Amino acid sequence: MLAVEEARNRVLEAVRPTEEVETVATAEAAGRYLAETPLARVGSPAFDNSAMDGYALRAADLGETGGELPVAFTVAAGNDPRALTEGTCARIMTGAAIPAGADAVVMQEKVEAGEGRARFAERPEPGANIRRAGEDIAPGAGLAGPGERVSPALVSALATAGVGEVRVARRPRVLVLSTGSELRDPGEPVGPGEIYDSNRYALLAMLRQVGVEAVDGGRVPDEVEVLRGALDRAAEHDMVITSGGVSVGDFDHVKRILEEKGEIGFWKVAIKPGKPFAFGRLGRAYFFGLPGNPVSALITFQQFVRPALIHWMGGSPVPVRINAVAGAAYQREKAGRTEFLRARLEWSGGQLMAIPLSRQGSGMIWGMSRAHAYIVVDAGSHGFRTGEAVVVEPGSEWCSFGEPQSRGEE
Repeated sequence: MLAVEEARNRVLEAVRPTEEVETVATAEAAGRYLAETPLARVGSPAFDNSAMDGYALRAADLGETGGELPVAFTVAAGNDPRALTEGTCARIMTGAAIPAGADAVVMQEKVEAGEGRARFAERPEPGANIRRAGEDIAPGAGLAGPGERVSPALVSALATAGVGEVRVARRPRVLVLSTGSELRDPGEPVGPGEIYDSNRYALLAMLRQVGVEAVDGGRVPDEVEVLRGALDRAAEHDMVITSGGVSVGDFDHVKRILEEKGEIGFWKVAIKPGKPFAFGRLGRAYFFGLPGNPVSALITFQQFVRPALIHWMGGSPVPVRINAVAGAAYQREKAGRTEFLRARLEWSGGQLMAIPLSRQGSGMIWGMSRAHAYIVVDAGSHGFRTGEAVVVEPGSEWCSFGEPQSRGEE
């Protein structure tokens, strides 16, 4: 069996990032992966402006203990103010342009104003409460690197810098098939031995969360010719995900047909749950065969498919892992596989507590829906005691870090 990290690395080495790029409007770019570095068309701030409501003045016009100045005019946001004459001040609003001749702003709470004059209790330092042009984003600066996922905050930064559209990687078309004659769709009647198909719905939802084009391929019965035809059509996609049919049962045909039509990468990974797992090529498509048990299917998706999708779109997938304290003990008789224990997270006594769920079966999907995170039990570990430090992987979230830029990356 392959270790989890080795299996993931083999997948990432096999999957080639797409070279297909498209242009999208900044307003539609959230969740997409940048293919090129967007450059700021304007700086931010675009001009020197006031950080607060107050009074703009020339600091040298006041003594050390302040003084009184006439209010010459008012500057609102969006105004193009005239120059400030010596010995006067201007009422100014947050975000308004600093008049030429002014070099400081005093917040209104520190000013006594009335009858066209303003009294100041002290002299401000030059530059006080002024946001300088370009101090956040310099004109022409790179705002983010290729491979970075566009976040809502980055959308805001792009818009602020006047970037109306960006170049991004094409989204992969990913087909999801469920295999098994016993499956029915929710809402349909079920007969003896039949069950509802939950994996396909979950996998399609997870694909949409990653930001790819998810294609519902429906259910395929355990009939060789029907399955062969479905996989032939599936090969037209960028990636194909099946659920079920990758173990050693008499009716598990996916592996056998894939051997006929594609290239198999590997089949068993030292992961719990999720040991039966397949990876390979089906025509031009990358093929992922996930276990049929619901929890196993979701965890193997998170550990192997999600990183492959991010990598395909040019990102660098990195699992988010944090330290926590075990809120309950867990022991297992047999080590050897990396285990992902479903757990609840609580903040208690100034510590993040991870409490493993009492039932960890690979078919217990409702419990997984109640979990916040996974406690990662290393392959060589037999478990942990209450109060011991544990490593936690929150839900299904993965990060992707693009190339750092000189400005705008903080």
